Amino acid sequence: MSSSSSLYKQLGLGAGSPVSASHLLLLVLGAGFLALTVFVVHPNEFRIQSFFSGGCGRPGTDAATAAVAASPVKNVSGGASDAAAATTAARSPDDDVRVLIGIQTLPSKYERRNLLRTIYSLQAREQPSLAGSVDVRFVFCNVTSPVDAVLVSLEAIRHGDIIVLDCAENMDNGKTYTFFSTVARAFNSSDGEGSGSGSPAPPRYDYVMKADDDTYLRLAALVESLRGAARRDAYYGLQMPCDRENFYPFPPFMSGMGYALSWDLVQWVATAEESRRDHVGPEDMWTGRWLNLAGKAKNRYDMSPRMYNYRGASPPSCFRRDFAPDTIAVHMLKDAARWAETLRYFNATAALRPSHL
Repeated sequence: MSSSSSLYKQLGLGAGSPVSASHLLLLVLGAGFLALTVFVVHPNEFRIQSFFSGGCGRPGTDAATAAVAASPVKNVSGGASDAAAATTAARSPDDDVRVLIGIQTLPSKYERRNLLRTIYSLQAREQPSLAGSVDVRFVFCNVTSPVDAVLVSLEAIRHGDIIVLDCAENMDNGKTYTFFSTVARAFNSSDGEGSGSGSPAPPRYDYVMKADDDTYLRLAALVESLRGAARRDAYYGLQMPCDRENFYPFPPFMSGMGYALSWDLVQWVATAEESRRDHVGPEDMWTGRWLNLAGKAKNRYDMSPRMYNYRGASPPSCFRRDFAPDTIAVHMLKDAARWAETLRYFNATAALRPSHL
């Protein structure tokens, strides 16, 4: 299949499509850029543009990293690793953390994507080191609506932060499996980008995180906590079940609000029989299931109480809490009122000046 025909298939432009001539004109403008975001044609040849100002490469040295208070990272498989509370020294390449965050969403959720872009770009402005540590992408399956095809094309041209997977849109029918396996192929370190010394190139990312579009991530806190985590065989998030009322007695897994796998586990998911044969089911539970059955993820990091669901008027629980200053992630922000309350607590508008008005 040619690149052109595959792209048209991704955008729902098969025979009998109701797309108008004006739609096609806009699609032609967007097709060149969308070819960079659709991995299914030649995945190893594609490189995603950075959400911020630059990609997550391995810089030789970095500027001084802003101080970020952090509590110890809890390794639930034994022991604890203290993340640095603050630093003003340049870090070596081995200390840098590179994270790809794939926010699973739907093509039609333009307003939510624009809100998240604003939130995370402002975080990067306040913490410039994030531009070298975090890439944020919005992930959805094949675009089948002619309306979405046009609008997503414009969005991709403008922002360059969209990944289109070769799947029918779903939540628990293999989308997360397709995301991890596609990223593993797209950023395979054996694609000839070595250092020239004959040794394999280091992975582009240390961790890949799957996140929901109703989760608020505090990126600086996330990165700082990951600096204290293992770079191999690592599974990071809010561990469930945490009581005997929800999901019990299902074996441990990390909540789908936002969990990260180290790069070696991402590669394993892409090739393992466990994940290939059995990926239809609640996506977060099934990811944990694959790892549990294979004896993987010896290094597990339960970030409770720093990752939790929005509480509101509901009773508190082991996964539903009030806001706290050392928060990494808040989940279940289903409407604008919840987002506004969350952003107000974390003082997201602190940089507002009279001149902005």
